[in-house]
Amino acid sequence: MAFHYVARGLIRDGGHILLVRAIGDTMTFLPGGHIEFGESAPVALARELREEASIAAKVGAFVGAAENEWFLGGQLQAEINLIFDVETDLSHHETVVSNEAHLEFFWVPCEEIEYWNLFPESLRQLVKQNSLPKYAFWGTGISLKSE
Repeated sequence: MAFHYVARGLIRDGGHILLVRAIGDTMTFLPGGHIEFGESAPVALARELREEASIAAKVGAFVGAAENEWFLGGQLQAEINLIFDVETDLSHHETVVSNEAHLEFFWVPCEEIEYWNLFPESLRQLVKQNSLPKYAFWGTGISLKSE
């Protein structure tokens, strides 16, 4: 099993949300990436946004967490995504250019998030409401069965 500890950002503008995906893939994600050992989640998120798309970001409030699991090459993958509100000077009228050849960034209307295969799936309702929750969000795609 592989475990991923990830920071992701809600980057919104005018009823739109910024998403990212690997080119050729059908799954989309909120922008962000892995938290390195000894690095805080907000620092990791700002670093990932800068590295992946030269986005100057002010990482704001912690919104919540979403856990997820999937199989890759027959191996179980599990992740915890720490979600933050992010302020930028970006506009949904502008194209966000990726610095990494395997990634593409694009804006989608929040109310159409169901059509964009966002993962973890638990984030879809959070994005669709296009506002921050009153309390920290917890989303899961993992079975909560106890043995």
